[in-house]
Amino acid sequence: MDAGSPRNEYVQAFERGLAVISGFDGSPLTLSEVAERVGMPPAAARRYLGTLTELGYFTHRDGRFSAQAKLLELSDPYLAANDPTLRAQSVLEELTGRINETTTLTLLQGDEVLNVLDVQATHELAIRVERGRLLPAYCTAMGRAMLSLMPGDGATRLLGETQREPHTKHTLTEPEQILKQIELARTRGYAFVEEEHTAGIRTMSMAFQFPRGQLAAFSAPTPTAREPRKEYLARVEGPLREAVRSMSGSIEVSRR
Repeated sequence: MDAGSPRNEYVQAFERGLAVISGFDGSPLTLSEVAERVGMPPAAARRYLGTLTELGYFTHRDGRFSAQAKLLELSDPYLAANDPTLRAQSVLEELTGRINETTTLTLLQGDEVLNVLDVQATHELAIRVERGRLLPAYCTAMGRAMLSLMPGDGATRLLGETQREPHTKHTLTEPEQILKQIELARTRGYAFVEEEHTAGIRTMSMAFQFPRGQLAAFSAPTPTAREPRKEYLARVEGPLREAVRSMSGSIEVSRR
């Protein structure tokens, strides 16, 4: 359907079904919780959830609905159409193999970051990443790394339009403090955030651009309990830089 298609071709039921899917953030939800999140009557939400469960996208147990891995299939058309993203999968696999940490690819979406790809580490303390989840840019390493690549006063303007709230006792919420961290990320080539979004989690992240200008970042989140901060930084920085160089090289080839 092109941009000039009439409004009567718009399928509201499809839009509402997608809203039901987007209402999940990783935790199992009851019918009433889903209905409240998406702003529809429980009876309507029940029909959408029943259909999605029948198709295998959700499961229903003990009165709660949970997202299933089949939802990942919905991202296949995007991944197939974006060669750099496909390349990122193999780069992340190599990075995870080197540092034995879960690694991720995120994209900047307005004032949030979107988890697009991840490669899970297998050790006991490995971080579990929710693919498709949106996180705030201002208090995450991924967000600050990508904001450090924005030209001019782009990061300042975005922060001014962002609702900033503390997620933990360590969260920076004042624009001046956050901008100082973004400038630090620009200077040293990586952003580092510890327990600002989630208690007990630290993350190093490095950003780059896809061919059409989309800002992206590789990250390596880890529990703070695993090792001292200094050891984590020393262990992860080199391999993460190499991963970004490898990815950037692939992007340059694709531009030719």
